[in-house]
Amino acid sequence: MIYLNRNKLIHLISLLTIMVIGGLVYNLYTLKQQQQINQQISLLNQGEMVDMEALNMRSPEVRIAYAHLQRRLNLFDEAVETYSATERLANQQQLVQIHYNLGNLYLSQAIDLAENLYVDRAVAMADVAKDFYRSSLKNQPTFWEAKYNLEAAQRLSRDLPMGDVTISEESQDASTELWSAMPGFPIGLP
Repeated sequence: MIYLNRNKLIHLISLLTIMVIGGLVYNLYTLKQQQQINQQISLLNQGEMVDMEALNMRSPEVRIAYAHLQRRLNLFDEAVETYSATERLANQQQLVQIHYNLGNLYLSQAIDLAENLYVDRAVAMADVAKDFYRSSLKNQPTFWEAKYNLEAAQRLSRDLPMGDVTISEESQDASTELWSAMPGFPIGLP
C-alpha cells in the first residue's frame, strides 16, 4: 500500500488544479478564436469588400470566405489567388472544398468565354476546371456536386465546335446523346 503524506497530497491536488485551470483557459481561448472567425465570416457574407488587414488571414475558413466574396464580386483572378494560397493552410476537407470552388470559378469563366465564342480559351478553362473537380473527387469520391460539375465541364469541352466558328440554328441545340461522358455505368436513365 502506498500512503501519501499531507505535503504530497497537497502537491498532487495543486498539480491537478493547475492542469484543470490550464485546460479551461485553453478552451476559453479556443472558443474566443472560433467566435472571432465566425464574426469575420459573417461580415464577409454580407457581400461588401472588407480590408484584409481587419481579417484573420491565418485561418483557412476566413480565407475561403474571403475568396468566395471575391468571386461574388467578379474578381476572378483575386479569388483564384486567395484559394490557391489557402491550399497550404487547409485540412483535407477544406482542400476538397477549395478544389471544388476553383473548379466552379474556371467552369463559370469557360461558360462565359463559350457564350462569347472564345472557343479555344473556353476549352482551356473547362480543362482546368475538370482537373480541379477530379482532384476534389480523388479526395472525396462521394462528392456529388463535384461529379455533376465535372460532367458539365466535360460536356462543355465536347460540345464546343473546333476550328472556325459559324453560328447556325443547329449549333444552338445542346447535346442529344442519351449516355453521359462520365466513365462507369449510368444509373437511373429511362
